[in-house]
Amino acid sequence: MHRIYAFQVSPQRTVSHIPLASGGAIHASPELIQLFRELIPVSKIESQSIVHLRSDDGESEPFRNQIRDHFLEICYGSDKQANRGAAEIAAKLSLSMDQRSSNHSLLVIDAHELNKHRRIALWLFPKDDVFRLQTSSHGNQLSILDDVFSKSSTWRKAAIFSGPNTSQGFRTGRVIDVQSRRSDQKAADFWLGLFLGGVYAMDSKNSTYQLVSHLKDAFDASSGPQRDQLFAAMVALPKSPHKNWTYSSIAEQYLDPAYQNAFLDSIPQAVRESSFELDRNLFESKLKFRVFETIEGVWISSPPEQIGKAVQIDPSRLSIKVQGTIRNETIRARHVQ
Repeated sequence: MHRIYAFQVSPQRTVSHIPLASGGAIHASPELIQLFRELIPVSKIESQSIVHLRSDDGESEPFRNQIRDHFLEICYGSDKQANRGAAEIAAKLSLSMDQRSSNHSLLVIDAHELNKHRRIALWLFPKDDVFRLQTSSHGNQLSILDDVFSKSSTWRKAAIFSGPNTSQGFRTGRVIDVQSRRSDQKAADFWLGLFLGGVYAMDSKNSTYQLVSHLKDAFDASSGPQRDQLFAAMVALPKSPHKNWTYSSIAEQYLDPAYQNAFLDSIPQAVRESSFELDRNLFESKLKFRVFETIEGVWISSPPEQIGKAVQIDPSRLSIKVQGTIRNETIRARHVQ
């Protein structure tokens, strides 16, 4: 069993009717099948964040998720059921996107055998401008190719789910969503929240990513003693003997009561008490440097452990002093990131 579908989708969140999907089942060449087979390991999606699909009904009702139902239709249903399920997935995606998304995107649905079960992969690629240069003895011609979609774009989103044809299959998967940690959270959330109807699992890797994001947002929005405490928490957390944390326990241990809400307000109430294991190496790799920009246009990038040593900050005067031994010197077009 191998089914591949391709649809052109555009933002339709503001319309009141169900949009018709543009596209459908395709007869994929061996080269195209091989491309999408290779895209799974190349994208590293099998090691990305784990997500759980939520039930569309109340928690006390039998589990039902519209997207999951379509996954089962595509992977285990008849051709008619699979075609209908794929078209409804494309329509649901369009209804989940607004004008902050790409005007035109390519959705590819790839369903195939995986061991004793079946797997479905969803890939979303933005439309791109591609030039074609034709040269001949009569002259050169440069043209733009229409309807070209970028496989390598960092905007790319993806999801992968697998399982048997049972009530437990296709409930848990993995996603790629580069936008999920950008400042425009509403624009980023359409892929997991509005479209798939899922939530991030509290696994170590994803929880650490989320913790870093919340700490950085709180740090950037703070000043004075509150910022100092947040910075102290960033330095102390990976060195703590405790492995398991909740957002609330981090706030209670490292922040004064007056500053805790500034950190917790950005975190959904439902997950503040959920326990997760901190990935220390990942945490430290995401918070390697504290960066300062002066009004004179000077940038200073310092490891956290050098604050108060080689790098001296005077909060009362909003000044900074650096003392150290020069190892190397160069000239660049921009400051060191």
